[in-house]
Amino acid sequence: MLRRRGAALAGRAWAALPSAAGSGGGAIGSSGATVQHSLAPAAGAVATAVSDGAAVRWRHVLSRAAGRAQGAAQQQHRSAAAAHSWRVASWQQIRQQWSDPRGYQHFGGRGQRGYAVVYSQEARKRALRWVAVLGAGGAVVWVSSRQEVPYTGRMHAIIVSPETESDMGRQTFEQVLMEARMTGTLLPQHSRACQAVRRVGLRIAQAATDGFGGGFQGHLQHMKWEFAVINSPQVNAFVVPGGKVVVYTGLLRLVSNEDELAAVLAHECAHVVARHAAERITQMGALEVVRCIAYWVFGLPLPAGPLTAIFFLPNSRKAETEADVIGAQIMARACFDPSGDRIKAIQKMLPTAERLYEMNGCNDTLTTIRRVVNRGMDW
Repeated sequence: MLRRRGAALAGRAWAALPSAAGSGGGAIGSSGATVQHSLAPAAGAVATAVSDGAAVRWRHVLSRAAGRAQGAAQQQHRSAAAAHSWRVASWQQIRQQWSDPRGYQHFGGRGQRGYAVVYSQEARKRALRWVAVLGAGGAVVWVSSRQEVPYTGRMHAIIVSPETESDMGRQTFEQVLMEARMTGTLLPQHSRACQAVRRVGLRIAQAATDGFGGGFQGHLQHMKWEFAVINSPQVNAFVVPGGKVVVYTGLLRLVSNEDELAAVLAHECAHVVARHAAERITQMGALEVVRCIAYWVFGLPLPAGPLTAIFFLPNSRKAETEADVIGAQIMARACFDPSGDRIKAIQKMLPTAERLYEMNGCNDTLTTIRRVVNRGMDW
């Protein structure tokens, strides 16, 4: 900065001397020429110093730019070397993992998850170890969580605690009641419909929780039964874990007496007695574990939809049949007539079933139907 200012002042002084000499006469002109002549070396020195400073400054700028370019080149070289070493390591790992028994190296599509089990002996051993460990753990969990269903004696595995199951039922019940209050469809407790549901429901609840039937009944202890009736044309009723009962008026319009209402409530209570909701949660968790093992060990992405249809739909039918068996016994112990339930419906459709039997020649079909009817009449 000082060099630039000195050069500018010297230039202005040097340019001002001829004009002063021209306007001031001969003596001044001769003295001005003398001063100009004497200042010429100084001006040249100043100009030289300015040019030298500019050169030094530009050399400094160019050196810094060259340093930055060299640093960027070195960084790029190091990145390329690291990428090359990573690729080499990855290739070595692939060669070690995806070699078939004949010694051929497989790349591309052969490197997908699951091909290692086919082409690598080490991968097969690792997969078998994982399957053995997880299978042993699953067997221990399954054996330790087995429970006996009351009335039927069927054994099933449950990993959900009764407290968790009860909390889930309470949350569902509170959500249904909140929606009914918002829409104004929740009937008051003093209404005739609520009183009828409570009267029948308490008798069913007492028969379901008195310890009869054997099996595991720890989840039935200390239940706080609650009953709610919702004004809706929906033909439905359900009982959630924890003793929460919801009945819709659409169902009440279809039943003709308390025995039919008791049959419905006993069937729904039977699902709680048998812990079908907890069993379904356990089955869903086991299915997800199987899907994860199939993908991470064997590379098989099993779809959830077909598996659900294969495993859950038959279990749903079994659960409904089991609820019918348990519900009929519960309502009979509560002094309600069980013959007015589904047995009459089966007896009503028996002639049609006999005609189908004669048309198709199914010798075992009619025998099975009669066995079901006779079993229901024995209740």
